[in-house]
Amino acid sequence: MTPFIGALDELAAASTDGNPLFEAATLAAAMTHLQSGGPVNVALVWKTGADDAARLLIGAFPYQARRFYLGLPISVWSIWTHIHSFIATPLVRAGHERDAIRSFMNFADRSGAPLMRFPLFQADGAFGPALAEVLGERGRATVETGSHERAFLKSDLDGEAYLAAHMRKKKRKEYNRLWNRLAEAGELKFETLDRDFNLGQWLDQFFALERSGWKGKRGTALAERDNERDFFEVMCRKAHEAGKFHAAQITLDGKPLAMLASFISGGGAFSFKIAFDEDYARYSPGALLMMKVIGAFHDDARIAWVDSCAIPNHPMIDHIWAERRAMREVNAATAHMLSPYLIAYSSDMTGAVERAWAAMRKLYHRLRKEVERD
Repeated sequence: MTPFIGALDELAAASTDGNPLFEAATLAAAMTHLQSGGPVNVALVWKTGADDAARLLIGAFPYQARRFYLGLPISVWSIWTHIHSFIATPLVRAGHERDAIRSFMNFADRSGAPLMRFPLFQADGAFGPALAEVLGERGRATVETGSHERAFLKSDLDGEAYLAAHMRKKKRKEYNRLWNRLAEAGELKFETLDRDFNLGQWLDQFFALERSGWKGKRGTALAERDNERDFFEVMCRKAHEAGKFHAAQITLDGKPLAMLASFISGGGAFSFKIAFDEDYARYSPGALLMMKVIGAFHDDARIAWVDSCAIPNHPMIDHIWAERRAMREVNAATAHMLSPYLIAYSSDMTGAVERAWAAMRKLYHRLRKEVERD
């Protein structure tokens, strides 16, 4: 991708739907550290102007041809997602969404893709309606294979006014009490960090804090896997260099109790990773941080909204941020002769597979709790 870094960055800035994971530096870091299940490719869609004018990048579609799909040995195409994907909306230039999608689907047809999967894109953006229009033009069948909502922040109210409007008074008083109790133990401070802070030190503190809790015990902390740590560090450093990294924290006598890493893209922010000191769990430092940061996001001119990137029905953030962002996953038929049958098959099988995975996740978490208790 090296020759196209500048064009990708310009495309990301001109896209209606922001996606920090598909911006040049982050995508390159992910392809370096997080590829699995076969190689990942990036399809770039260009538009050439009249009289051989310089070509313009109007779309970027990272994709993977996966060898199996829902138990079938068929290599379907999918927009790439990895272990840390919180969004997978392709980058398409504002005003050129349909042209970009048409060209990409033509490419998938010519390449013999039997099915095209578009996972984890926001339902309220420009990409979804453009995709539906292009597929409708061609009479191509589609099926929605997944949808959910997650906590979202978009309001003209500042922090205190927002909480007063959306949280019960009794709950607010309880969190204020926890903050005041913490403040009795030393100098308690909430802060967001500007461009000049020591990012290397902040990252070391973040990795240590995350590793000290349940993620470290379960082996899922970023610092437990070198490739994931390297990916996150590159993502933070590149965003920081570009002025698109938002770091927030609560400290007690200078020691971090809760830390949040967010990335700015498309006029909003994506809150990607949070860590907190579980020795202070009775004070709910993570929840306190997510309440305090509302005002900081509100006052930041770069940020009009914030996507929590959280799982649906998250037990903490869903009770603090009142708005919701709808996410979708769609399978689209191609020109391949098997495609209509795969659309019907995926429609029937997706629900069954999801129920099976839900049961397995429930069993896994129960077993892990038993192991940790022992």
